[in-house]
Amino acid sequence: MPFHKVAPEKEIKKSIERYPGLEIYMKQVDTQYKLIKSLVEFRKSTGITQKEIADKSGLTQKMVSRMENVDYSPTLESFLKYMLALGLEVKIEEDIFMLHRR
Repeated sequence: MPFHKVAPEKEIKKSIERYPGLEIYMKQVDTQYKLIKSLVEFRKSTGITQKEIADKSGLTQKMVSRMENVDYSPTLESFLKYMLALGLEVKIEEDIFMLHRR
């Protein structure tokens, strides 16, 4: 069976055209990955361990590990517990909704 060269960008574009929701899903997954990886880098830079996050948040160390390895998509509740255990908070401003309205 012969091989043929594949252009990944073109294949992705074709798939997005065939499945309209795919582009949004891909962006969501990419954003989630980047956000979690940024939080892991922050945790490591502050010297906080997964065990400390677990103790402060009420999550198990296994849950923290799974979240950090992006093996599982955390619930919003677990994600917020993780952030708060890091000493971070979510700030929502009214004008942000105006900027992103479609």
